[in-house]
Amino acid sequence: MKNVLIAIAVAVMTSGILPGAGAAVAHAAPDLTVTPAVIDAHGLPHDISDYSLTVTNVTDHQVNVFASVYELTADGSQPFTDPSTSDRPALLADWISVTRGAMIFAPGESKTVPVEINVNPYATAGDYHAVIAFVEGSTRDEAEQHLTGAPQTLVNFTVASDAKEDLQLVQFGPEKRFSSGFPVVISYQIRNDGTVVTTPAGSVIFYDNIGHELGSVPANPSGVAIAPGDTKTFTARWDGGGSGMGEYKASLEATYGARDAQLADTALVWVMPWQKLLALFAGLLALVIIVAVALHRSYLKRHHRRKSVIAHLMKRRDVVDLRGPRDAEPPRPPYAHRTSRTRTRI
Repeated sequence: MKNVLIAIAVAVMTSGILPGAGAAVAHAAPDLTVTPAVIDAHGLPHDISDYSLTVTNVTDHQVNVFASVYELTADGSQPFTDPSTSDRPALLADWISVTRGAMIFAPGESKTVPVEINVNPYATAGDYHAVIAFVEGSTRDEAEQHLTGAPQTLVNFTVASDAKEDLQLVQFGPEKRFSSGFPVVISYQIRNDGTVVTTPAGSVIFYDNIGHELGSVPANPSGVAIAPGDTKTFTARWDGGGSGMGEYKASLEATYGARDAQLADTALVWVMPWQKLLALFAGLLALVIIVAVALHRSYLKRHHRRKSVIAHLMKRRDVVDLRGPRDAEPPRPPYAHRTSRTRTRI
């Protein structure tokens, strides 16, 4: 594309169809040379770039030169304009600053001409093209009439997009860590740290505790867009799909932007119907109480029966109470008060 533009520029310069080119076409063509012939540059809105051109007087006489900047078009219909008088974001010629005054060149003299490109802050991304021509004339109005064949530099400038797509997942998790039942509600917040409005899209997928996928819901079903600097809260409601109580994993899988950047996170949620659990606990507690009461009654019956048997036996005369009175001392053997010594004769 740039080669085509260079060819167009040369053809236009030599065809006599440039703005302001009349019958008088001859003054400046052999008098000056300009290097480089092409400037290829790129930048972002607000960028300022500095370049330099070398202009040489190749004649043996003094010349008076003016720099002229104009937008390059295929048919050369763009009129000669002073870049200092306009501020249009769509024209590269309006971003280029060169000296406005007359430059006097002695025979054989070379000068360095600074060029500044100040990209309009509202410029849109794309390719821009302009020409910097150096024209001989005693005044700028006269120089304007001598553009055809003037030495020039073609400027190709690419404005890159300064759009920044950057979404950040601030929070992701269930509204209730322990839910009494379905539906399960997952909430998440997304913040836009970029420079353009961005819309996330994707799904919240639910798995059981062994990794089987059970279902999914859209992460942004309404297509809500997030403006730069804003934070939006989203919710995903899952009805369970017939699943029962237990632990489940929710996984966010979302993308955004032209490059499909990803947002991902996981969270765990328990589904426990507390009414059913309470009824189960109450039933277990009642069962424990009933068993405890039954065991206690059984113990009392066995203890009472034992006491009855003992009392009945005590009433019989042929039964001796071997236990004796509780407060009485145990009987002592008749020989307990005697002491004897056994002598051994040898």
